[in-house]
Amino acid sequence: CLDADAGHYVDTNASTSQTACLAGTYNANTGSTTSSDCLDADAGHYVPTTGQSSQTECAAGTYQASTGQSSCLDADAGYYVPTTGQTSQTECAEGTYQPNTGQTSCGNADPGYYIDATGSSGQTPCAIGTYQPDAGQTSCLDADAGHYVPTTAQTSQTECAAGTYQASTGQS
Repeated sequence: CLDADAGHYVDTNASTSQTACLAGTYNANTGSTTSSDCLDADAGHYVPTTGQSSQTECAAGTYQASTGQSSCLDADAGYYVPTTGQTSQTECAEGTYQPNTGQTSCGNADPGYYIDATGSSGQTPCAIGTYQPDAGQTSCLDADAGHYVPTTAQTSQTECAAGTYQASTGQS
């Protein structure tokens, strides 16, 4: 008689065939005699098809929190998964964002924009009267007295022209 292949088992006498382990499970051993010899894929891993002898790590950008699964989940927008075999996704930090799913990192807010919360999928333009010259920031700067910012998403402030003045900060 033939031993059951890895990824399979034979649980009755006089069998003419072997049974494949289900998707989400695997069995590295030959000659298995019961379905309990098929092991659930670990969290952070998956087994996509039947009859497998090993499990596969979730790719970077994906994760799997549960055991016995046949696929991994893409990181949500506003989140990322930097390495393989992960059981959870990570929120983008303040000052960074990620508009797409299944990503391995987050990007900095552009100059003229800010992000003041974690897990953001977009960036916010600086309001009129404010500006931000640097990337990856969590707030904008008020225009100084003697200066103004007339439109949104600006990276600099403008001096009041000769013959004009502005005594207050944050003006347009």
